Amino acid sequence: MPRPPSPAPTPAHRSPSRFRLPPLLYLMPIPTKKRKPLPDESQLALPLAWLGSDDFIRLLQARGVTGIARVRFKPNRSRLISLSMDHRALNLHECFRGAPDSVLDAIATFLGAPHGSAGQRKAVRVMRVWSAGQAPEDPADAPLRLRASAGTPAQQQFLLEAYRQLNHHLFAGRLPDVIPLRLSSRMARRFGHVEYRRVRGEAREIAELALNVDLLIGGNERHLLDTLLHEMAHVEAWVIHGHRGHGAVWRRIARRLGCEVRALSWVRLRRPRNAGRDHVPDVAALLGRARKHAPTAGRLQDARLGPVGSRTAGHG
Repeated sequence: MPRPPSPAPTPAHRSPSRFRLPPLLYLMPIPTKKRKPLPDESQLALPLAWLGSDDFIRLLQARGVTGIARVRFKPNRSRLISLSMDHRALNLHECFRGAPDSVLDAIATFLGAPHGSAGQRKAVRVMRVWSAGQAPEDPADAPLRLRASAGTPAQQQFLLEAYRQLNHHLFAGRLPDVIPLRLSSRMARRFGHVEYRRVRGEAREIAELALNVDLLIGGNERHLLDTLLHEMAHVEAWVIHGHRGHGAVWRRIARRLGCEVRALSWVRLRRPRNAGRDHVPDVAALLGRARKHAPTAGRLQDARLGPVGSRTAGHG
């Protein structure tokens, strides 16, 4: 006797995968066969207008984008743009407060083009190229947000003195004399980072330079020096040359200093659980190692980056 056909599944029997809500529209890296390096000019910081939420909505509406009820600017580290589930709230990185017309056109195209289309991919490239050289502008009266350091007072003093000595001997005093320096205990894989800042009507600034506190443990001196020089190279690239990221300008500075031009995520640090947490490295030994591995850092002229030995009035 033939077996009767199975009844059609009711909604209760359907696979949950059929009822997945559409994912948030995130701007994620687009795989390409070969990514061309960005030209240095694409990373230049420019004097930009300061757009508020209402201004941004009005400019998007002028470009045919409707339905956006609110725009929220956020200081995200990597995500540039996202759209809420109901497509009513647009979340943008703070750098887009100063977006020029060409970037506003790209944002409008990104929101209106079919997902994954050639037009949307081109819009993503425009946004990425422009944002690579920007830091969000703060109002002139915006206070600098300082975070607590995880190290001991002696370790914090070591970091201040190491920065001062390396700035004097390897950067010819061109970096700012004082910037917010911090030791962090929350970096699981990263060794350090630099946060950029620009205040309207003033020069580019550094919001903070932070290092993984485990770098100060005995036996990690080599990686401590390399990471500190790596981050100080970011300071020079941003404050003096108006560049951020790991582009050609930063790489030339890193090579001049003798530090790695790639991330050190493959390195395993010594991380004792109890002993060694309060260890303070020797500044003189660190400086001696830096001079040994950076024989060209003290040259007075770099053909592509301009004079290195001169001091500017603002860095006094």
